[in-house]
Amino acid sequence: MKNSRIICLLFAISITIFGCKKKEIQDGDLSFGLHVKDGKYLADKCDNKIILRGVNMGNIYAVNFGLKELEEIEKTGANAVRIVLEKQYKDYSKGGVVTALTAEKIEPLIKSCIEKGMIPVLELHDYTGSADISADLPKATQWWITGEIKTLLLRYNKSIIINVANEPDNGNASAATYRDVNIRAIKTLRDAGYNCPIMLDASGYGKDHTIFISQGKAILEADPLHDLLFSVHAYWPTVGLYGNYSDAQITDNFKALKQSGLPVVFGELAVADIQNAVSYKINYKLLMSLCQENEFGYLAWWWGFNNNPGANNLLSMTNDGLFNGLQDGGKTIAVDDPNSIKNTSKRVCK
Repeated sequence: MKNSRIICLLFAISITIFGCKKKEIQDGDLSFGLHVKDGKYLADKCDNKIILRGVNMGNIYAVNFGLKELEEIEKTGANAVRIVLEKQYKDYSKGGVVTALTAEKIEPLIKSCIEKGMIPVLELHDYTGSADISADLPKATQWWITGEIKTLLLRYNKSIIINVANEPDNGNASAATYRDVNIRAIKTLRDAGYNCPIMLDASGYGKDHTIFISQGKAILEADPLHDLLFSVHAYWPTVGLYGNYSDAQITDNFKALKQSGLPVVFGELAVADIQNAVSYKINYKLLMSLCQENEFGYLAWWWGFNNNPGANNLLSMTNDGLFNGLQDGGKTIAVDDPNSIKNTSKRVCK
């Protein structure tokens, strides 16, 4: 009888252990770190819902890789920074000589963000606007799983988001092609050991939200961890060179994305769409309001530069890279609006 009780106890323990392990993997592994809860929303290691509120930072264009700028971004209360990376960058500490990006350069950015309670969203910018996503997205994926880059990032698997490639389609790809090539990219990253959330940009330079409505569920189901974020770049001007977006249409777009049930992020939200050096105004306040209403993340494009002011442009939130230098729409997005980063951001648990 005693032996039988011991056997039953051991059996019960094994069921509990393996049952929990299975659930953790399915839910993104709560003990692991950042995860997409039930395929619906981003959560931290404490299982708190995290709605991304932050900015894009062009670290590869900044002197000292933008470490000073990260200190300034922290003052907004941002809980995330989308870090622009390229395989080759101009090393301004050496007169702008083109240099291969190394893990040694990336790690301080990751550590700085984590120390400040900001999620590093790492994105590869090389294949922006690709006319052949089938050829170029695999190239981007390969970079993430090669050598020292993979070794570094796997050490931070609990704390990062991988944005495979920035806007890797210019609108040429069919829905089926977009779906299949992204599914292959996800499989490659998972097979390489990445258990972190993976962010995918929409087709058509990130602007075509309908690709997620038609293909998002299939892509999500293909990920064994269901640990994906679907990123729209909302260059939707009221009157623009490549399309006009009324407030009613934008609201309908949000409704459709909400009804999809997918974990949606607006990975680039800006005050204007710049085309051929012309600024086409976007109703960014409406976008911010709808993001808050629908619990969608947003990341403003982009912060601005302190030590490389020549990299600033019409969309720089601050022309000196400093918090006190925030101006106009950048200040509105970061601080002043009721739906600003400062007013709505909640940071991850530690």
